[in-house]
Amino acid sequence: MEILRMKKSLIALAAFSALTGAAQAQSSVSVYGIIDVGYLGTAGQTGAATALAVTAAGLQTPAVVNGQKTTTGNFNSGNLATSRLGFRGTEDLGGGMKANFVAEIGLTPTDSSFSGSSNVGSTPMGSSYLTNSQILDNRQSYLGLEKSGFGEIRIGSQYTTVHEAVCSSVVGQCNAVVGDVIYTGSNNTNTKTQAMLRTDNYLIRVRNALEYRSPVIAGFSGVALVSNNMKNVDNTGTLAGNLNQNGLGDTNYQQTGVRIKYEGIKNLDLQASQQRTRLTRSNVTTDSAAAAVVLGGTQYDMEAATLAAAQIQNTDTFLGASYDFGVVKVAFQNLTTLTKTTGDIQSLKRTANQVGVSAPISSAIGVFASYGAGKRQTTISAQNYAYTGYQLGGLYNLSKRTQLYAIYGAATQDAIVGSASGYKDAQYALGAKHTF
Repeated sequence: MEILRMKKSLIALAAFSALTGAAQAQSSVSVYGIIDVGYLGTAGQTGAATALAVTAAGLQTPAVVNGQKTTTGNFNSGNLATSRLGFRGTEDLGGGMKANFVAEIGLTPTDSSFSGSSNVGSTPMGSSYLTNSQILDNRQSYLGLEKSGFGEIRIGSQYTTVHEAVCSSVVGQCNAVVGDVIYTGSNNTNTKTQAMLRTDNYLIRVRNALEYRSPVIAGFSGVALVSNNMKNVDNTGTLAGNLNQNGLGDTNYQQTGVRIKYEGIKNLDLQASQQRTRLTRSNVTTDSAAAAVVLGGTQYDMEAATLAAAQIQNTDTFLGASYDFGVVKVAFQNLTTLTKTTGDIQSLKRTANQVGVSAPISSAIGVFASYGAGKRQTTISAQNYAYTGYQLGGLYNLSKRTQLYAIYGAATQDAIVGSASGYKDAQYALGAKHTF
């Protein structure tokens, strides 16, 4: 009798173990991240000549002198890739259904804070996000439902469609050094070339976003995204934080984006992506000019005459193609950014074309190079100012997870009318990247 009871207990224990084991196999959570640290040197020269500005209090602000040079050097983070900490998980819901999530924050290993961001270009759309080191930098966080043969739907803070297309095609891996005319790096605090600044480029992330990602069908796949963030304040209210827009009434930020990718031919990658972002306000007051921002942090170099517009719309269009020959990979990218205000008045137009190559020298060593050129035009001038940029980089793999890098980049831009010199920038970065 006792033996029979023992057998039943063993059977029950085995069945319980099998069930819990199956449950664990159906759900998983993993931790991942990047630590990228190194040294960044910068030398810039401005091509703008402006007079002393007088404030309301009658004080003069420092002038930006034509040909003024700035040279800096510091240990920092995120030259090749932004340091980050992330959690991702998936659960098998049965019937070909899965639930997926990602929660990822930026890290600042060379700063006194654990996280936080000073890059306003990465500010989530329509938020009062404070771009400083006192808060966590929410890079992306979303929940997705995936169905086999149908695709995936995600809701949360996500990368834009253009940014995903760009970073999957540029040979420099979206590094933060000057010289890439498609992805203008975030380490540009001391750079001078106007066309290479973040304010001239596309937005990287949006929040409040609903996204659909299709499966691959006959080599084609697609992504569609829509983000909407409506804020309403009365005419005497203040929209707190980075926006600080007084008396704007209804303020609506909206972005739509699409991305199409074709990889039906071996080693060939073709991509096209566009995103359109719009800010509309029902009440525009004179004190809102300096705070009129697109996407809660990026002004896209709006001129003073158009900052107080009731509507600001920015359209980014990207085309990319690459082919891997084995011994070398060749890539081409084209990016156009167009900003318009109320009445379809153009405030900024920036075009960029870039060709890049990357090649493995050995199993441990790789190199890349890119060259790009474009035109930049703003409201105040009918002239197209030409600019160029290039990068050279080398990578050495100490292991599958640890990599040393050296990157050099430079950029130039035509001087403004009446200036004797043009804009110039040069940066170099030496560092190490570890993934986990």
